[in-house]
Amino acid sequence: MTDYRATPEQWAQVQKCADVVGSSDCSAILELRTRVEALEANAKPTPNSSQIGRSLVERVALAISGIEYGLERDEEAVNWASEARAAIREVALWLNEAPLSLYPGDRGILVNALYDQANQ
Repeated sequence: MTDYRATPEQWAQVQKCADVVGSSDCSAILELRTRVEALEANAKPTPNSSQIGRSLVERVALAISGIEYGLERDEEAVNWASEARAAIREVALWLNEAPLSLYPGDRGILVNALYDQANQ
């Protein structure tokens, strides 16, 4: 499958075609573009305010402990820090050992980042 990328000039031409000529093809292309952009925007994870500034270890520890973010009991998650580090290391090891055909590209940076987070 070819990865087509339209330039801003090409998008302007499609817009002009839809506006001036009234082409249904151009209008359909612009509608599809709008729908894809909306889907891409909804697919991006948005961290809640209580997650901002937390280390990965803290966030994984909270997830393991079952304690909801933002509660005064967050300090109980500290008891799960060693398990969180172990979980992060397991994910890094799994990613490092996964077949290259499943995850092509330079995984080394991501694997090292996970290990760095686990060791903090």
